[in-house]
Amino acid sequence: MSRRPPCAPPTLADYPGEPPAGVTAGGARLSRGAHARAPRISIVTAVRNGAGTLGRTLASVKSQQIAELEHVVVDGASTDGTVEALRACGDDIALWLSEPDRGISDAFNKGIALARGEVVGILNSDDWYEPGAVAAVARAMRESGADVVCGGLQYWEGGRRTYLASSDPRLLPRAMHVGHPTVFVRRDAYARLGLFRLDFKLAMDYEWLLRAHTAGASFIALERCIAHKQAGGVGDRRWRDGQREVARARAMHIPSADSALAYHAYVARNVVKGVARRTLDALGLGAVRRLYHRWFSPVKVADRRRAP
Repeated sequence: MSRRPPCAPPTLADYPGEPPAGVTAGGARLSRGAHARAPRISIVTAVRNGAGTLGRTLASVKSQQIAELEHVVVDGASTDGTVEALRACGDDIALWLSEPDRGISDAFNKGIALARGEVVGILNSDDWYEPGAVAAVARAMRESGADVVCGGLQYWEGGRRTYLASSDPRLLPRAMHVGHPTVFVRRDAYARLGLFRLDFKLAMDYEWLLRAHTAGASFIALERCIAHKQAGGVGDRRWRDGQREVARARAMHIPSADSALAYHAYVARNVVKGVARRTLDALGLGAVRRLYHRWFSPVKVADRRRAP
């Protein structure tokens, strides 16, 4: 790997703060204009052809018991009925738009730029929030003054809970030990540190969090479930490519990881671990994996298979 400085990440100035003219868009902000409520917290959802799961995501945001909340949805020109579902929401969504994008990072960046809240959370279209999660985050932000708040992430396979994993920002130099659906960031931190890099297609969340960590941003991890994540997304399908991007992010921000040997050793080690984990699951030997989670995992991972 090379220590040549990478291209600077995009900034808020690179994206419009309102939907461009001619773009398909809707929501309370456009229908109410100046009368739209000013939020304290914004939730950004990126979606493309997610009509099958988007309703659950929208409902989980709407059910949060916090008044100063807005939901911004950025759709990548879906063709499966997603736009029609957004139109049907009326003013339940603060703002939505639909247009082609340059990938997930670009969609995230659009949403952050459109968001008006002091704090921004990102929730993908197949994930959903735990009841009361946003209120808990708002309270932690207010009391701690932290730049970033995160927490527990409940994983699901189909209709079954699997593992509840905690977030530990202290371990970010080692790997992605923070559940991105649980992350909330102060808008001024995005202004200070930049947005998501467009050259990362899978591990853009890890690269941004590691960038923030190495820049001295303050993190708070809540000891409670914040969000739920359904297995089987693009990150699960392309997990080997994701490990390569994680290794590249580490090389960018951690001097000791910036060598060809360190890069390839990291990728090889984590690919072996990933293959072993998936093989155990395929063979029905999940008990071995659960023992590892209980005794050796660097973050707290609770087996929730028998949870209600």
